[in-house]
Amino acid sequence: MTLRSAGRAVLAWITLLLRSIVDLYPRGISLLWLAPLVLALVVIPEFLQHVAEIQLGMFADRESARAVADHPLRWAFGYAKIAGLVLAFLAAARFWWVRDRDERWWDVRTIAWGRFLTGLLLFGGLPLLGELIEPLAGTTAKDVATWVITFAALPFALLMLAGLFGDRAPSLRQMWTRGWPALMILCVLLPLAFAPAQILHGFNHRWAFGADPALMWALMIFDSLVVGLLAGLTGTALYLGYAAFARRKRVSPAA
Repeated sequence: MTLRSAGRAVLAWITLLLRSIVDLYPRGISLLWLAPLVLALVVIPEFLQHVAEIQLGMFADRESARAVADHPLRWAFGYAKIAGLVLAFLAAARFWWVRDRDERWWDVRTIAWGRFLTGLLLFGGLPLLGELIEPLAGTTAKDVATWVITFAALPFALLMLAGLFGDRAPSLRQMWTRGWPALMILCVLLPLAFAPAQILHGFNHRWAFGADPALMWALMIFDSLVVGLLAGLTGTALYLGYAAFARRKRVSPAA
């Protein structure tokens, strides 16, 4: 590769990154009216958890919040919310991929389950190997190893998404050798998608402490929508990251 071609490749990557960043929020927010059922996967359990928290008196003050934080009823709804959040991530990403195809995001028959589950297990499981290092070399070495393994396992995120979308075109070798530019775009998009909504989610809880009941309920309804938006934005980031890889491989993603 010549210096000129390398410069063109870098410029193309920067252009694609900027386009993806600009595309992220309009797409993610539009899920509120384009695919409300996708966001409902987490909005409903999030709101039900807030109902339980209010009934338990969690928002009376900070001391009450600490006392109720580990209540079994709260965590029963919390586990449902976490499951709904993960499902909403995946459903939002899949919605964009199949939108202009003759498919439906809820039709699991079009998922390439072998690719999806293999990618999910390897991408999610390999970083846990860092835990084996802590007894031998200490916490710092474990943390470093976990970050290194997580970075090395990133191509399996592409395998997971390929399976989720039912995309059998790219090979695992292509993901390892040519997927890194798209993975770097994904690494930029995910914090941009997740962090602002997560910060607002935290402030909603703080504002609810000691608030008038009407304001408290309004905040919790709004907060449920914020968590739904967080899921939609994160799923959109997953789609845009994979679309960058598919575009590079000349596999036409849904627009």
